[in-house]
Amino acid sequence: MGKRVRLKEGDIFTFSLDAGRLGMGQIIEPGVVFYITVFREPAPTNFTVADIRTDDILLCGRTTDALFFHDRWHVVGNLPVPEEVIPRPCSKVEQSGKRWISDFHGRRLLRRATAREWDQLDYHKSISPITFERAFRAHHGLEPDEPHYARLSVDHARSQVSICESGHGEQSLFRSVFSIWRRPAER
Repeated sequence: MGKRVRLKEGDIFTFSLDAGRLGMGQIIEPGVVFYITVFREPAPTNFTVADIRTDDILLCGRTTDALFFHDRWHVVGNLPVPEEVIPRPCSKVEQSGKRWISDFHGRRLLRRATAREWDQLDYHKSISPITFERAFRAHHGLEPDEPHYARLSVDHARSQVSICESGHGEQSLFRSVFSIWRRPAER
């Protein structure tokens, strides 16, 4: 039987990658559905929290506490959130037959979406935690890569921010996502 874990902003968590390494991430915004980052590089099992680089992000997005609840993700410490590198993209929403852009939290409509923005922006959504774990494993060559994993990348989120900030969607959504997403051996 699982147990609820009270997650806080800045909590550092780990998950198993292989025999000698761990994946790591950080809680950016706690809640029922929370916003996380997953760090680019795996950590050795004997890491120290003080040595973690919280600004070297591979993946980010909203998820749930399912793998904390089932004791597969573990909180190991807490560090300040590197706010300057955390993307908080807007999203698209359709309401009463009209297409809108909503704020990062999905609570406030910002403005009507252009056709280009509508085509390029993501819906406000939550991704299962196992998908983040599998995307991390795929990035490090331990599982098959899936095309939808690129949409979890920090670069994709930054592209989404660019679209929202531009006000007209001129930035290419996939500008650098796929070039940066490649596994380390392919760079």
